[in-house]
Parts: sequence; C-alpha cells; structure tokens
Amino acid sequence: MIYRKLGNNGPTVSILGYGGWALGEEGWPDVESSSALSSLEVAFEEGITLYDTAPFYGRGLSEKRIGEVLASVRHQIVIATKCGIHWNDKKIWLSLSRDDILREVEESLTRLRTDFIDLYQIHWYDQKTPLREVFLTLKELQKQGIIRHIGVCNFPLPLLRKASTMAPLVSFQGEYNLLKRDVENDILPFCRENDIGFLAYSPLAQGLLAGRAFDPFSRAKDVRKHHPMYRRLSPFPAVTLHEALSFLLEKKEVSSLLISMTKPHHVKQNVQLIEKILNHSPNMDLR
Repeated sequence: MIYRKLGNNGPTVSILGYGGWALGEEGWPDVESSSALSSLEVAFEEGITLYDTAPFYGRGLSEKRIGEVLASVRHQIVIATKCGIHWNDKKIWLSLSRDDILREVEESLTRLRTDFIDLYQIHWYDQKTPLREVFLTLKELQKQGIIRHIGVCNFPLPLLRKASTMAPLVSFQGEYNLLKRDVENDILPFCRENDIGFLAYSPLAQGLLAGRAFDPFSRAKDVRKHHPMYRRLSPFPAVTLHEALSFLLEKKEVSSLLISMTKPHHVKQNVQLIEKILNHSPNMDLR
C-alpha cells in the first residue's frame, strides 16, 4: 500500500481509503452483512488505514460496524466521520448548531468505540448556522482532544475559502471521477495552494466505472437511481477500471480515493490494481 499525507498537518493515510457509505446497507441492496464485516477485516490486513464514515450511513450502522470490527486496532487506523445530517422516522434535515454537533460527536464516539476521532468533517453546510459558530465548536472539540483534525465536505469554493480562515482545515472531501470533474475548475487548485488534502469520493462513479453491470432502477431503494449520472441520455465513454483509477492517482492533490468495498474480494482487487498502477508509474508523485 502507498500512503500520502493529508494536507500539510494532517495524518498519513492509505491512498486507497475504505468508503463506509454502503457499509450502512441502507440504499445499497446488494450488501450482505457478514461479507461487509469481513471486508473491513480484509481492508486492514491489506494495509488500508483510512476509514471514512458518517452517522447518516445506515442511520449509525456504518459507524457501529467500524467500531465493532476495528476496535482492537484503533490506534493503527485513521477514522474519519462527519456531522450535520439528522433524521427521525419522518424526515431528514441539516443542522450544525453547537448543541447538535456536541450531541452528534458523542453518539459517534459511542458507536465507533473510541474516545477520539482522527478527522471530523462537516458533511453538508446547513445554510443557517453561522460558520463562525460551527468552527468555534469544532475548535473547542479539537482543543479537548475529542477530535484531532477538521475537514469539510461538499463546500462550494466561496464557502471553503471562508472556512479556511476560521480553522486549520486538513481536508476537503468531494465527488471526483472521470465523469464528474467540476472540482478541477476551482476546488483542486485551492486545495493545492493552501495545502489541503483532497479526499475523492465516488471515484468509480458509484459503480459506473467499476466494470460491473447493474441497473439501479430495477432495485428497490437503490440510492444510485437518484444520481444524475444514471439519468443522462448520452452514452458514457468506454473506460477501464485501470484508467479510472490512474486518472485520479496521478493528481498530487488527491490524498486518498474513498471506495465502498463490502465484499472481501473487491477489497483485494482494488488494492492489487492500485499497487500495480503505482508500481508501474515511475513518474507518478507518490508523496
């Protein structure tokens, strides 16, 4: 496994990260519980050190599974989770109020079976809580040692620029793949200029670039049917899995690719492919 530093002052993480969304099962009908748990064990054995999750993934199930399987190796891994999305039986809403963040972080600590979180990220900005209040709360948690590093996800550039003046951000997490390259226009240059590590989610476009055929519209409650990529009328270019991953790995700003891998053999396949790409690319900057 190859490892890169997350920003200037963040932790060192595996270039292949374990994306925990599908681990929560909700919205991913092809996930089988025992296989999902085994995939976490195999991921650690294969040298994956970054595990990205969120309370909303499976309404806490993703965090619980990471805590259950990886508690014994807690100090050998980097756990990244998030705040800002809330739910009950009737609705889902965003809130980053101080009280909600403090409650959320305690719930995440319990589910993850840990007393600190390596990387705590704003999942989505709620458009109503003053950004200053949000980051004062996060910096307080950081000072207490409850969270070690702060990151943001899905921020547009003006909001990211403002956030970077309020806290020492080590990471930005955004959707990035061969089919969705918006971040190249502004976010990636900003991250590069400000030493912020970029975490790429959906690097395989939620399976479209993985070489595995499936139809999300034929499945009940498949979250992918809501993604605009699955609704486009024009055909996708023919791309191999090797090309899809190579495209991202060559970007110096990208610290880690977050891929959901709930089957052990998919973990091994992705690790082998990434190591093959990197080992046969002498000009690629591996730092």
